[in-house]
Amino acid sequence: MHGLLPEIGISILAATALGFVFQLFRQPVILGYLVAGALIGPEIGLKLVVDPASIEVISEIGLILLLFIIGLELDPAKMLSSGKQLIFAGVGQFALCVIIGLGFYLLLSDYMGTQPIDALYLSIFCALSSTAIVVKLLYDKFELDTIPGRITLGILIFQDIWAILVLALQPHFMNPKLSLVALALGKSFILLSLGFLLSRYVLKWIFDQIAKTPEMVVAMSIAWCVVMAGIASWMGLSMEMGALIAGVSISSFPYGVHIIAKVLPLRDFFLTLFFLSIGMKIPAPDTTILLSALVMVVFVIASRFLTIYPILTLAGSGRRTSFIASLNLSQISEFSLVIAMLGITYGHIEDKIVSLVIYAMAITSVLASYMIKGNHATYLVFNRFMERLGFGLGPQQEQEGAAHEHYPVVLLGYHRGARAFIEKLAETAPELIKKILVIDFNLEVLKELKVRGVKGMFGDIGSMDTLDHAHIRDAHLIISTIPDMLLKGTSNEDIIRTCRPLAPQAVIMATADSADQIGILKRAGANEVILPYSMIGDALAGFVEKLIKQTDSSSSIKN
Repeated sequence: MHGLLPEIGISILAATALGFVFQLFRQPVILGYLVAGALIGPEIGLKLVVDPASIEVISEIGLILLLFIIGLELDPAKMLSSGKQLIFAGVGQFALCVIIGLGFYLLLSDYMGTQPIDALYLSIFCALSSTAIVVKLLYDKFELDTIPGRITLGILIFQDIWAILVLALQPHFMNPKLSLVALALGKSFILLSLGFLLSRYVLKWIFDQIAKTPEMVVAMSIAWCVVMAGIASWMGLSMEMGALIAGVSISSFPYGVHIIAKVLPLRDFFLTLFFLSIGMKIPAPDTTILLSALVMVVFVIASRFLTIYPILTLAGSGRRTSFIASLNLSQISEFSLVIAMLGITYGHIEDKIVSLVIYAMAITSVLASYMIKGNHATYLVFNRFMERLGFGLGPQQEQEGAAHEHYPVVLLGYHRGARAFIEKLAETAPELIKKILVIDFNLEVLKELKVRGVKGMFGDIGSMDTLDHAHIRDAHLIISTIPDMLLKGTSNEDIIRTCRPLAPQAVIMATADSADQIGILKRAGANEVILPYSMIGDALAGFVEKLIKQTDSSSSIKN
């Protein structure tokens, strides 16, 4: 057996066991993964995994899939709606952090024993936040599509662009050239243009051919991600950048939610290995490294509030958005480790700087789990403190509620009954059409709905990830419109059991084939059960009965 397979097996078992223990004690699961990596790793652990580099290769797939999913969720229109706040923060945060960091670490050079080049590297490390950790935690909290979430994500994307520029310039830190910056920007623009041209004129046609086979849609999407990541690597850019562009270029396709729902479990598996690989790198601690790491952690948190908070506030964002975005981004990026390892290769820095970064990253990763989990509660404490100092919010009210579109009525599937319902509603209450969301697999159905002015979403109505991503938790009424005999791979009972925990307050209506199913569906969580065939039977029976009575009455009169 190849040595990689047992090491993956040991890693997954350790992650599962420690993740379960930390979950049991209501601690962040990511912390469990880091501890698991340290326990089985070659540095301070049991040395059950002796070649963490092989795990790192696999964990990189998790980062690529993460950036791909970010791209799928990235709506350029929504990003642009953030306007100057996002642009100012995305550009200014990194630049200001590096400037402040240079001054800070040069002042501490005697204490930390660092050189000017070390100060430059440390300031760059502290200016980048962790995309993997932040997006995972915000996604689990359903906060990616809030105003603070979108600002946070936008700044992360700007940071990734900055990181790419740093990687391009890094070999020439001793002799930087503006031509290298222009070259890196030019390559990124070419890759972005290529991605959008191929997706519009080639990929769109391919997706139209395979739309009726959902499995092929997912396979083609992952293949597209791999192609763009490979092209980016060939051009000298990061594969993560290629994956991000791959996602953005097809984000406007109607398959986005379905792809995300199917790729998420795969991404989470690889990201687990990513966090394990960080834990494996943690070296044996000493007092100097630990104290320096704590200083670095304090500076990272302080630098976010010294840069992001004032920039967003001056650009017009509210206090809540400015505070929460600053708190969300208070950790060190996985890109910092890549830059640090390359720094050793180029002979710029020593191993002790890499050890310092690993400890600081591990500490901020743990703190991030708590800070992001309690970001709103922390803001309330901060806001009360500001009000006591006399800095009230004033007349302008903040609007940081959920930014996703709200649909009170959700139709799961668009069969004949749903079509008749939409047609009747269009006649009697057309203003309600805009309040309905339909989830269905059929691309022709989505085109028909678009013509009718109804919001349609491509996705698997039996998938919890799809329904969760469609925000059905906000719905007042959920209707499963397709009878079991026409469903494939699921049933109304399974759909109801999936919907009920996602939308505990909603009224859920299910469709049954016979009266025998009513009790089953109601026990599963349905409030009402539709019997279309019984309704047809009742209507036919009533019509026939009325017709026979009229016929008999006419016959009696004639006699």
